[in-house]
Amino acid sequence: MSFHPPRHAPNDPRRARDAREIFRTATRDMLLDAVGAGWRESEAALALADAADDYVMFLAERPRRNHVAANSNR
Repeated sequence: MSFHPPRHAPNDPRRARDAREIFRTATRDMLLDAVGAGWRESEAALALADAADDYVMFLAERPRRNHVAANSNR
């Protein structure tokens, strides 16, 4: 898969719209590839949704870190 970089600033509502379209297309393509490989569409879609949910939970649970230069003497 190939993704282009965001075209809008992080707070621009068009960025979310573009992301939804990009990932909707990528998801459809991935599911069609999985079905072509022999997976049932429903099981592939559910596995993809579970993987996305797991990743969202990972992002929500990871500790926030403030990176400081090694020579900052703090």
